[in-house]
Amino acid sequence: MLDLLLTGFYLTITWMSFVVAGMALARLDLSAPTVQRRLAALGAALTVGAYGLSLLLAGKDALRSRAEDGTSSAGSEAASSAGGTFGSHGAASDLLSAGPHTGTTFDVIGSVGVAILVIVGATVLMDRLPRLRRLAGPVIAVGTMSLTAYVGHFLVQSLLGVSAGEGTQTSWIPVLLFILGAIVFAALWSRFFRRGPLEALLNASTKPAQYIR
Repeated sequence: MLDLLLTGFYLTITWMSFVVAGMALARLDLSAPTVQRRLAALGAALTVGAYGLSLLLAGKDALRSRAEDGTSSAGSEAASSAGGTFGSHGAASDLLSAGPHTGTTFDVIGSVGVAILVIVGATVLMDRLPRLRRLAGPVIAVGTMSLTAYVGHFLVQSLLGVSAGEGTQTSWIPVLLFILGAIVFAALWSRFFRRGPLEALLNASTKPAQYIR
């Protein structure tokens, strides 16, 4: 339970923040100009506030990726640690950093802010440039089955024997192949089915909930 919630490779307390933020955005009318302006302001405030405070409190290396030093992220450190205690994963001062995949409060808030800005920016572009929307069709298809794409890339990675976080340090080829494969698969699948494979399974598994009162 501790691994699932607090110290595992994908600790729930950290990653559910992104799930909840995504659910909140999905309930808004993202095509409304007023909503777009407010979200843009919110995203900018979260991004500047989180990363700015991290830089002020932790110094110039606050946003540095641990991968640059050849060390793993907070999540992978926790997964590889046998002790399971927070103290063995790093100094308390590390909580002030906001580097990629550190999983700190500043990292989570800043990442949510960046995600909001990207989503709002993409929505505005799609609304104003219809041709771009048609060209981006295959990428949009990946977005409709993001769970399948996310789980699928782990399965392919395991089948190909590529260790997590290692292949991309020496070559961009594995990453580019994963991206291209996801786009091609999603584009073809969406021609025949409304939902991705795992999305359809998840939808079917939640249907009995409508009979529960």
